[in-house]
Amino acid sequence: MKHILLCICALWLSFDTYAQSSIKGQVQNEERNVIVYATVRLLHPDSTYLQGTTTDSVGNYTLSNVQQGKYLLTVSYMGYKPQVVPVSVSEQEQTVPTIRLSHEAIALKEVEVKAQSFIRQKDHVLIIPDKQQTKYAHTGYDLLYNLMIPGIEVDRRKGAVSTLGGSVTLYINGRKVDYREVRALRPKDIEKVEYYEMPTGKYAGDVASINYITKEDTRGGYVALDGTQTIGYTNGDYNAVVKLATEKTNYTLFAGHTMNNYKNGNQSMQENFAFDEPLTRDNLTEESKVKNNQQYAQLNIQNQGEKRVLMAQAAVVHSNQPDNWQRERVSYSRDYAGSNSYSRTDNQSLMPSLNLYGRFNMRENQRLEVRVNGTYTHNEYDRNYEEGDFLSYTNVNENMYTVMGDVNYGIQFKHNNSLTAQAVHYHQITSSNYAGDYHYWQHLWSGETLLFLTYDQRFGKKITLSGRIGLSALQYRLHGNDKIKRFSPRANFSFMYNVAKGQAFFTMLSLGNEHPDINTINSVDQTVDMFHIRRGNPYLDKTILYKIYAAYSIQVGNFNFIPMVEYSSDMNDIMPDYYIENNRLIESFRSDCDYNRVRTGVNATWKVNQNLRMNVKGVWSQNKLKGGIEDKQQNFYGSIDINYYWKDFALNLYGKTMKEALDENGVHVRQDGNYGLSLGWFYKNWMIEAGANNLFWNDNKTQRYMNSTVYDYNQTLFSRLNQQAGYVKVAYTFDFGKKTSRDQKNIDTNINSAILKAR
Repeated sequence: MKHILLCICALWLSFDTYAQSSIKGQVQNEERNVIVYATVRLLHPDSTYLQGTTTDSVGNYTLSNVQQGKYLLTVSYMGYKPQVVPVSVSEQEQTVPTIRLSHEAIALKEVEVKAQSFIRQKDHVLIIPDKQQTKYAHTGYDLLYNLMIPGIEVDRRKGAVSTLGGSVTLYINGRKVDYREVRALRPKDIEKVEYYEMPTGKYAGDVASINYITKEDTRGGYVALDGTQTIGYTNGDYNAVVKLATEKTNYTLFAGHTMNNYKNGNQSMQENFAFDEPLTRDNLTEESKVKNNQQYAQLNIQNQGEKRVLMAQAAVVHSNQPDNWQRERVSYSRDYAGSNSYSRTDNQSLMPSLNLYGRFNMRENQRLEVRVNGTYTHNEYDRNYEEGDFLSYTNVNENMYTVMGDVNYGIQFKHNNSLTAQAVHYHQITSSNYAGDYHYWQHLWSGETLLFLTYDQRFGKKITLSGRIGLSALQYRLHGNDKIKRFSPRANFSFMYNVAKGQAFFTMLSLGNEHPDINTINSVDQTVDMFHIRRGNPYLDKTILYKIYAAYSIQVGNFNFIPMVEYSSDMNDIMPDYYIENNRLIESFRSDCDYNRVRTGVNATWKVNQNLRMNVKGVWSQNKLKGGIEDKQQNFYGSIDINYYWKDFALNLYGKTMKEALDENGVHVRQDGNYGLSLGWFYKNWMIEAGANNLFWNDNKTQRYMNSTVYDYNQTLFSRLNQQAGYVKVAYTFDFGKKTSRDQKNIDTNINSAILKAR
């Protein structure tokens, strides 16, 4: 017994001697701003390497599984003097005082990243833009396009970023942003890009996430101007930015104007109505006009301290779609002589808003984000329709009030695990007056509360697990109707396994829900034409969303390859519903169908050399409707993008094949392929780019057809936007004082509305 006790004591002393500890701390610069992705290395006293890491998006670092003893901690970052700090580890968790790096006296003029620019971290991919990718880009979308991240599709002209699984959520320094904010980013201000294929922590719930990490300078300012003009039809986009930065506070003023004015292409459509006596109608567009413009202005004020960031943004957006009209030749199979139809619509909106945001680093392992947004929107909608002796008129005035609050709290624990809690509430009140064919007063209020709890756990360097559970509670009431209450669970589970260097497998399973759009929750009738009426439905069910997604990422040198597969199901999909009433077609909404989608594909990128880059994608998809409507469609489509850089010039070539799909509304859509090229000149603060789309092709068409028991149609559209056209873009930036980073515009120019419109 005595010998056993001695052995136990010896083992205990052995474990105590080699107890594992962790080292934590934060890295800042002289201005007390955090430095993200600084290199942190732990060395033995004789300077032999032990382990290393990088600081995260708030400047924090953690070194785990460190034996107790004495070490040297080295911290370095480009443009700063490296620093060595002696560390003595004697506890389970050793917190190192904040390390502040001083600026390097010698400026580095040009640094070319020759090492691998795609670096797989524990839960994301870190991308370091090289000199060419940064130089030959003007916006955040341009840079993202040049990076050619495998699995990511970037439309830099429209500002759309997506994966096979859906739209990618974009962030700047950990804050969710919209189209114009990313468009306003200067590539030279972007230090690194984080790509989360399987989002965890604060990004949990996204299909995929991209976070831009920007450089933070503290004094100076800039004036930036840019304009894009299409050749072939009137389409323009013009923007101006003025920024002034002091030591802790930035002031930025944004303003912009966009416009479209063109005659749209030809359109033919055949409709079949299953009335008591069947009727066929043929429509041929003889002439049409599309006209719209939008203006915005925004003032940003941001104040940043050692442990917090505060931001206030006031904005106003004005949108106008005046005098849009269409003239068609109409013929019928019986009883009606051929005639002309004429429709005209006017839309006008004014939307002021106020957004408040705060991020607080409560402790080195805890963060708190708070956001409050308030928006008022005034919408006006007019429509006239004439066909022979038939006349229809609609006028709607709407006032909408929206308030959103979001609180996000995260804590990082000792054993590679973290917990994130989030509470969100949306509240919306809309009041609309309908006049013309029908007189209604509609009042709708709705409120939705979302609660989420996310737990992330890493096991060594190979495995990351993430689980997110939540609850959605929706209440809404249309005046004159009973209150509707909907409670829905939400969940998201993901698994990532780093198989080997440059290889990773990840999969995700999610359960979610969607609620009916507010412009469907009504009992309003709107006349489309003499045989067609649109009608709302205030009793639609919620849509339950299921999705499973898996991918395998392979990186070999400058070649990246990702095969992917996805299955999704929208149960109780909300889609158009057609029935006959008093010998007229009523188009309302239904929620008794399931929409299923299977997609599989591959995406490959190849950095041939410093000047030539390529991106190729191929996808097979099958879409199916089941339940109240049975239908399906399958298709294979692909795309290719090529970038070539030479001196101050960048050449881009792209092409896309024909794409055909059955959408969630039960409509078959066939879109012809397209191709294009652009040539850009990038010199100092100037950027001039010229491009052309479908240069030798002027009959690019979109075909849409739908079949139901009482109504079907087949439509062919030659839109002006899809035909041959060119564009010229010019941008110039003037920096004054010490160069500062491009500020972010948190302005949403999308106008929401509860108005039920005829088209």
